[in-house]
This record gives sequence, C-alpha cells and structure tokens, in this order.
Amino acid sequence: MMTMHEGRLVAIGEHLAPAAAETHAAAAGLAFFDQIRALVVRTRLPPNTDVYDLFWRYVRDEDHDLSLAIDTAIAHDQLDLAAVAALRRCHCQDDDVGAVEVAALVAAAHDQAEALTQRIEAGRTDLADYGRAIADGGARLAAPLDASGLAVLLEQLGSATRTMQAANTRLHDELAAAATEARELGERLGAAERAAITDQLTGALNRRGTIQTLERAQSAARIADGTLAVAMLDIDYFKNFNDRFGHSLGDEVLRFVARHVADRIAPRGGTVGRMGGEEFIAILPDHDIVAATSVIDHVRAELAGQIIRNAADGSSMGRVSFSAGVATDRVDDSCDTLIDRADKALYCAKRMGRDRVVPDRR
Repeated sequence: MMTMHEGRLVAIGEHLAPAAAETHAAAAGLAFFDQIRALVVRTRLPPNTDVYDLFWRYVRDEDHDLSLAIDTAIAHDQLDLAAVAALRRCHCQDDDVGAVEVAALVAAAHDQAEALTQRIEAGRTDLADYGRAIADGGARLAAPLDASGLAVLLEQLGSATRTMQAANTRLHDELAAAATEARELGERLGAAERAAITDQLTGALNRRGTIQTLERAQSAARIADGTLAVAMLDIDYFKNFNDRFGHSLGDEVLRFVARHVADRIAPRGGTVGRMGGEEFIAILPDHDIVAATSVIDHVRAELAGQIIRNAADGSSMGRVSFSAGVATDRVDDSCDTLIDRADKALYCAKRMGRDRVVPDRR
C-alpha cells in the first residue's frame, strides 16, 4: 500500500476500479446557464461579458470569497454594474495585478538605465576636462617658463589630477552601486514575472502563463517539424467536495491534483496550467495523440486508484478523478483552436461517464 502526502490530504493507493458512469453529466453546462439566466433576471443586470463571466464564476463556485460577496450584494439589492466592476477588480484580475507589477519594475529598470547613462556621461565630461588640462599644460611646457610659472603650471596639473581621481572614485562607487541595484531589480523582476504567470492557489501556470507557454511550444514544434499535444482536464464532481468538506479542503484537492499531474508529466517535458475553477491543461511537447493519451490516462488511473484522506483526522474524502480530452497541434492551429478541440474531447469524456481520457478524432 502506497501513501502520499500533499498539504492537508493523504492519498492511499487501493488499486480501485474506475468510477461508475453518471448519466446526468451532459446536463451540467445547461444547469449553469439556467442559473446565470435566473441571476440576470433577478438582478436586472445586462447580460454583457463582465456580468456573464462574474456569474459563471459564481454558479461554479470558483472563489468562495467572491461567492460570499455576491450573496451579500444580492441580499441587499446592491449588485449593480458598479458593484460588478468592483467585484471583478477585487476577485478576477489577479493576472492584471501581476502584469502591472512587472510593468512597474520594467519602468524602474528603464529609469535606472537612464541614471547610469547620465553617470557615464558625467564621467566622460570629467575625462575630457582632464584631457584638455593635460594638453594645455603640455603646450605651456613647450615654451620657456621661469620658476614661478612652472610652479603655477604644476599646481594646475596637480589640481586637475586630483579632480580626475575624485571623479574616478565617485564613478567607480556609482557603477558598483548601479550593479547591485541592477542585480536586485533583476531578481525582483524575475520573481514578479513568475508571479504574473503563476496560479497562486495551485502553483501551476495561470491562463496567461499557459497561453505564453503553449505559443512557444507551438512555434518550437513547427520549427523542428515535431509533435505537440495538449490535454484539457476537469476534476469530476468537484463541487461535491466543496459542498461536503468545505472550500478550504476543496482548495487542497485542487492543489493535490495539480501537483499529482505536474509531477508525472514534468519528466516528459510537460507543463501544467490552471485554466480556471477545477479545469487544468497539460502541455506535452514531442507527443503524438497516442502517446499523449496514454500518458494522461496513466496519470488519471493512478489518481483514481487512491483514497484521499484528511491528514488532520484521517477521515476519508473518497476518490478524486478527472476527465480529459487530448488533441495534437496542426499547422493551421492557433492556441484557441487547439485548446477548443481538446475541450470538445473533454466534454465527450464527460458524456461517456467521466473518469476517462478521450482523444480528439477529427
């Protein structure tokens, strides 16, 4: 028997059979739509993109704090367009916040480069002044000088030399400080860039990071005339975990599944991203449809063969499984069309009873 610890959950391998088929899977999307339509009617809000997206997150219970805030606003009849905008700024714009931080650091790097350029220009001016003083002294030495004139000239040359030495020392110190600032800024920028493309809950790539990674993988595959596969994964009946065990343990399930998938595909060059809610994407370079389907199905079977327990008290949370759809990149694919074909295969897996992997056959 194998045990595996991840956060507050414990998974114990039991080599269990796949879950029984569920006949109502196909109705889930329509049920969400019906709930959103009822909310639009109740709140009298226009069914625009922002409103629909907010209600989609709400009915899927993707963010417990957001759900509570919407509940409160509806109860007090305060859910108007201004409230929608405020809720989206607070709960739905994490990626934008990260991008703003990166932009601020890039601006700081630009300012630092400008300041360094000014320091170097000042150093060049000091050097030019010193060069002129030496040239002028050389010209004066070519003419006969008495003792008094020679003393004055030596004093002037000595003063110019001391000024240049001081300027060199100052420039050296400023360049050393600039190098330290640049190193620290580079570290902060790297951390901010990673944060801007990372899902804070699971540690997987967020949507922005996923699209960037997928675009690079598509480009690399086409240059090398290679293969590329993506798999869309959706945790089966995730809402049941939230309803039965609470959102805190529901978040642990998301983290657990993200880590389970990432650990098993990373050795194959794969990357995991979270597309939102309980939906993830696996990017598998150098995999055709057969190889990618086999890899994801092995990951699925290993996860489904474990009992998940609450590490705090040992209570069983049952099994966690996912459904997945796999598609491979075509020459005419964009990120969107490739993801869309994998997504359609995923919904086919759900209609077939979930806890299974279905390849794109088109």
